[in-house]
Amino acid sequence: TSSEAMDTLGQYKITVWEEENFQGKRCEFLMECPSIMERGFRKIRSIKVESGPWVGFEYPEYQGQQFILEKGDYPRWEAWSGNSGYRTEHLLSFRPIKCA
Repeated sequence: TSSEAMDTLGQYKITVWEEENFQGKRCEFLMECPSIMERGFRKIRSIKVESGPWVGFEYPEYQGQQFILEKGDYPRWEAWSGNSGYRTEHLLSFRPIKCA
């Protein structure tokens, strides 16, 4: 069935927006993104993880502070920063977490 095909193909899916609360420019990804700026974005300020665990990074090329992004909605930076005490108001790269 088509849903089974989607399961294997859509193991990882994330949608990102340039502004908070799912506003502004958006893009869907099924695989890693070393720099959102290469896609014409200045930053990522809200995220919806459709499937798979992801890790988001403060800087391009998977540098800086890391944030685990599990399935769910992240309308603002507090949603991924939590109470880590480290303010990262945007993410610039991300990749799926491949489990062995």
